[in-house]
Amino acid sequence: MTKQLLAVLAEGMEGPRSELSYFLDSGAGLRQTLGGLSAEEASRVAGGNSVAAHAHHILFSFEAFGAYIRGDRTLRDWSQSWSVSTVSSEDWTKLQEDLSREYSSLREAVRGAADDDALRGAVAAVTHLAYHIGAIRQKLTARGV
Repeated sequence: MTKQLLAVLAEGMEGPRSELSYFLDSGAGLRQTLGGLSAEEASRVAGGNSVAAHAHHILFSFEAFGAYIRGDRTLRDWSQSWSVSTVSSEDWTKLQEDLSREYSSLREAVRGAADDDALRGAVAAVTHLAYHIGAIRQKLTARGV
């Protein structure tokens, strides 16, 4: 189960590793999708929020799900996860770097998932990422990007 969760998580962040995929129908994972956007493009609001807002929310979720999987059940203020909507070039670069760091940390947490609660957190992290990749792609498609 852990091996499959890690594979789905990797697909979400890095893109499919082969012709067969779990949920992405093209080669771009989150990292490549975000990397192809300027800070201005990421900050543009479509459908109520921006790609930058989703990226910050995903960053928050990576930390929260990783902590949960490790056993930290501290309640988090998820409203804070949507506190970023626009980014400067420097902020956008840092946000992407922070996402990469927290992604690595989340992968380590999933690798160490030791009980049913931890595995539920891992499944939640994977499905949450998949949802937000879809939402980001819809925003970009609607804008013709």
